[in-house]
Amino acid sequence: MIDSKVHPIQMEVVGHSFISIAEEMSATLQRTAYSSIVREALDFSTAVFDGEGNLIAQSDNIPTHLGSMGGTLKQILAHHYRKEEIFEGDQLIINHPYMGASHTPDMLLFAPVFIDDTLVGFCGSMCHHVDVGGSAPGSAPGDATELYQEGLLIPPLKLYEKGEENKTITSIIKANVRMPDYTLGDLRSQISANEIGKKRMFNLYKKYSTEVVEQIIKAWADYSEERIRKKIKEIKVGTYSASGHLDDDGVVKNQPIKLEAKITIEPDKIVYDFTGCSEQVKGPFNVTKETVNAVAYFVTRCITDASVPQNEGAFKAVEVKLKKGTILNPAFPAPVSGRYHTIMRLSDICLEALSQALPDLIPAASNAHATTVAIGGRNPRTEDYFVYFELNGGGMGARPTKDGLSGIDVHVGNCMNVPIESAELEYPIRFQKYELHQDSGGMGEYRGGLGITREIKMLEDHLTLTVRGDAETTEPKGYHGGLNGRPAQKILNPGTKEERRLYGKATGLAVNKGDILYFETPGSGGYGSPSNRSVEKAVMDWKDGYISKNSLKEVYNIHVDDKKK
Repeated sequence: MIDSKVHPIQMEVVGHSFISIAEEMSATLQRTAYSSIVREALDFSTAVFDGEGNLIAQSDNIPTHLGSMGGTLKQILAHHYRKEEIFEGDQLIINHPYMGASHTPDMLLFAPVFIDDTLVGFCGSMCHHVDVGGSAPGSAPGDATELYQEGLLIPPLKLYEKGEENKTITSIIKANVRMPDYTLGDLRSQISANEIGKKRMFNLYKKYSTEVVEQIIKAWADYSEERIRKKIKEIKVGTYSASGHLDDDGVVKNQPIKLEAKITIEPDKIVYDFTGCSEQVKGPFNVTKETVNAVAYFVTRCITDASVPQNEGAFKAVEVKLKKGTILNPAFPAPVSGRYHTIMRLSDICLEALSQALPDLIPAASNAHATTVAIGGRNPRTEDYFVYFELNGGGMGARPTKDGLSGIDVHVGNCMNVPIESAELEYPIRFQKYELHQDSGGMGEYRGGLGITREIKMLEDHLTLTVRGDAETTEPKGYHGGLNGRPAQKILNPGTKEERRLYGKATGLAVNKGDILYFETPGSGGYGSPSNRSVEKAVMDWKDGYISKNSLKEVYNIHVDDKKK
């Protein structure tokens, strides 16, 4: 129940001021970042918290980080630093996945906010760093069997204490990563974002007083909780299930990994039961529990009301059930760097389950996957080691009333692409092809979004290539008569005597000048029978190059003259 002492207009003003602070932090981080994965792809989040680690507001960046940042901060406060051990000018750093973080490349920084010597909150930033060491460039080995192979592990420590940099920690980071200038540069961008947030929070507390702001924070959370629960009441009560799989775990090849979701809609809450998933795997596709929670929060937001303020209250109506020792709650030191692929597939499975309750809301299956490409070696222009790293999106499933979107990072992702001009300026690679993959979107009354194709040519010798992906044995499902989308594939040196199909999770391949990596990302499913798609839309798909002439003929029974295209 919202506190009657809090005026609703004042609550809106202060609540949205916190959102504005988180968004200004986000803009600061992006504009000052060094690496393209942050500056261009926007793989980061910023947020503000109260003194207990409860989320007040978060920037609209990466859904993977929903709830996980606050969960990490709460673990730090509960097990590592008491409040009296935290001071003005501190910056707490962590990237250890079994102490709250997501995977080793995601470094979190938290800066405390003090009003009259009283700790009232924190500003936090979570950023994907292009490399943190480990056995493969980009810290993304597809064949890792333990956490130690995935890069430097940092438990909760003070990168800055009372405004002074801990140069020992900085030196350790610098000595363990392949691109120290980029890693330390992005860390300083996070510090800048946190400092901006601190200033804005200080001004907000001073303007309205600590007592009033804390009352509003509680009311703001209650408001979000009430709205989420109200929306849940509109969904039919029951338990809805779906299952799927990953191709394999990168170590035990070609052995599918089961994922299962049982989602129970109760009168005022949602219970996500993931206890039926596979036991933890040898490869790096395990997921720690804070990141699994983000999937549940994301899916809940999708089926309720996306306009509800993103704060701690939005999580109160969600319960997540996990089993220790499974792929979604592994035991240390199981590797976790590939957790993104697992939670993307899990998100798709959750939405498939809920399509039974909300058939007119849920889209067909998406690519539920992001093809990771990491290329490392010496850059002759700078004489330094470089790492090119990118997540490549695919198709979003067709919606009940619209076609799906093409070439995007879906679900708990939301990363942008790195413009090829930017990548070619920084790294010794050239993009010979970058286009939508024709016919990869499942056809139907509404067409599924298309995946992409890329060709990357190596411009130097002695480079290392790591590709990590999934969905090469799985076709994204079409719904209600819609056709399935196409899966992924990766080929080295296509059309030459050296052509070979790459394993989907190939790590540390030696490549040289002139070698070409070609890959296709998955498409997505169509929605509704193709027979219900209008002739005009089908022909336009052909004219736009989304589908081939053969598909136009075979699927839609439409015959056209190429000359009239």
